[in-house]
Amino acid sequence: MSESLRDWGFDPAVFETRAKQSIENAKGDLSEITGVLREALYRTRQTLLNVQKSGEPVAAELRQGFERAWEEIEQAFARARQRVRDSRSASARDAGDDWLG
Repeated sequence: MSESLRDWGFDPAVFETRAKQSIENAKGDLSEITGVLREALYRTRQTLLNVQKSGEPVAAELRQGFERAWEEIEQAFARARQRVRDSRSASARDAGDDWLG
């Protein structure tokens, strides 16, 4: 199989190396995004606590809005993870089907 791929100009070792690098880059990007979101979460919680301590009536509204926003962010990450899983499954199925020609 590797011989046929090489004949077509496809080097599995190079592809694997590039794939691993892409995965590492994606993990780094995800870590950076997660870090930024956690920092924003901390600052927002502190702001919310300060508003709540001051007794202002907007605290409840801010809290609800923040909770809705956080749920949306979590759902977006879940959808993104599912898309990655789906594309991996589709790639695996497609790779398995090609050998018959």
